[in-house]
Amino acid sequence: MVWQISFPQTNGCKPLTMAVKSSESHNNAMSYSDWAPFNKDTISKAPEKAGVYFLGSEHETTYIGAANNIKKILEEHLNTNDSCIKGAVSFCYHETLFPEAEEEKQLTAFQYEHGRLPKCNKSI
Repeated sequence: MVWQISFPQTNGCKPLTMAVKSSESHNNAMSYSDWAPFNKDTISKAPEKAGVYFLGSEHETTYIGAANNIKKILEEHLNTNDSCIKGAVSFCYHETLFPEAEEEKQLTAFQYEHGRLPKCNKSI
């Protein structure tokens, strides 16, 4: 059987579907937030839940990360000295119970699609 895994496209948090062989039928349709400005006001509305998040813009994903608290990690990134992260102008996210596994899946999909990781990610 074949099941579907959804991945975000680099131009937004809209899922890109990739078929993967599996012994069971499974549809892993995910819901992503819209891109929002990377600022204090919009981050204050982010969920205090586990998930994966994407930094960059609607045209380029520059960082993919996992967090147990999406809002908290976005606030930390907003105040970072890391120039690569500071260059982000927007963010989006996907709530999930298994953020680290989802982050690895998203990074692998990005690398497969682009032949590289997002410019601010160092490794999978």
